Amino acid sequence: MAKRFLLFTSATYYPYGGMDDCKGVFASLNDAVDHATSSNGYSATENMHILEIGDELTVWECDRTGQVLDAISLADHIKTNET
Repeated sequence: MAKRFLLFTSATYYPYGGMDDCKGVFASLNDAVDHATSSNGYSATENMHILEIGDELTVWECDRTGQVLDAISLADHIKTNET
């Protein structure tokens, strides 16, 4: 299976707003980060998460500069963020 990377960003005051936070599908993690960091859009890099779709689902958490802070499985990400 070819890997795909879905870029999600959202305003700090309204994080995880749904599919409207998806900014595109990219061929690599670097392509997704480059798109976010070069965008002039509002909240272009806030709450940046990139979902890697391959044999496993991995969530890459990045800071506003695109530096990777963490990489965890989607299942663990969901468990961590359950309320």
